[in-house]
Amino acid sequence: MKFSNQIVVVVGGSSGIGFATAKAAHAEGASVVIVGRSQERLNQASAEIGSRARGIQADVEEEASVEAAFAEIGQFDYLFISAQDAATASLLEITKDKFRPTLDSKIWGALHVVKHAASRINKAGSIVFISGLAGRKGYPGFALAGAANAGIEAVARNLAVELAPVRVNTVCAGVIDTPMLERVFGEQKLRVVEQIAAKLPVRRIGYPQEIAEAVLFLMGNGFMTGSTLLVDGGDALV
Repeated sequence: MKFSNQIVVVVGGSSGIGFATAKAAHAEGASVVIVGRSQERLNQASAEIGSRARGIQADVEEEASVEAAFAEIGQFDYLFISAQDAATASLLEITKDKFRPTLDSKIWGALHVVKHAASRINKAGSIVFISGLAGRKGYPGFALAGAANAGIEAVARNLAVELAPVRVNTVCAGVIDTPMLERVFGEQKLRVVEQIAAKLPVRRIGYPQEIAEAVLFLMGNGFMTGSTLLVDGGDALV
C-alpha cells in the first residue's frame, strides 16, 4: 500500500480525473480529502471512495474559502489540483466575461490553493497540477484555454524551485472521457470524440483512471520535480 498513513488532498475530487485520483490513492492506503464547491457531491463521492475519505467545501476562485478549507485540513502529504472550468470559442466570440472562469480557476484558483497549502504540506511530499494539449498544440477555438494550460505548466516549474524541497509537477492530459467533454463540446461531443479517437495511435480517448495512475506516479517518485508528464494517447505525435 504505497500511500499507507499518508494524507492526499484532491482539489476538484468529486468528479472526473480528480475523483479517479482520490479513489486510486485511497486504494493505495491513503486517507483522502476531496475539496469542491458542492457539499452534496462531495458527500456522495466520499461515500463511494471509501471509509478514509472526507469532503470539504471550497471554491478555488474565492481565496477566503480556500484558506478556511486548508485550515481545517491541517498537515498533509500530497496535493493534486484538478478543479477547473473550461470554455472554448472562436476569436470573434471571445469575451473577458466568458473566459474569466477558465483563467481564474486554472491559474488564480491553483495559486490560491498552493498559497494556503504550502505551509501545511510535508516537505517530502509533492504537488501535482494538470494541464492539457491545447497549451502545446493549436486547436481552433482553444486560444485562451491553451493559454491557461501553458500557464499552469509555467507556474509548476517556477514553484518547483520556490517551494523546494516540496516537489511540483504537472500531468499534461490528452482527451479524457470526463464530464468536462459535455461542457466543452455539448451536443457535438460524440462526433468530436469519434474524430479524435480515429486519428490517435491508440484509436481511443483516455480514461480518468489512466491520468490518476500518472498523478500517483508523480506523487510517489521522489526524484521528479519541475516536470510535465505527457499522457495523451499519442495525440502530440499527430
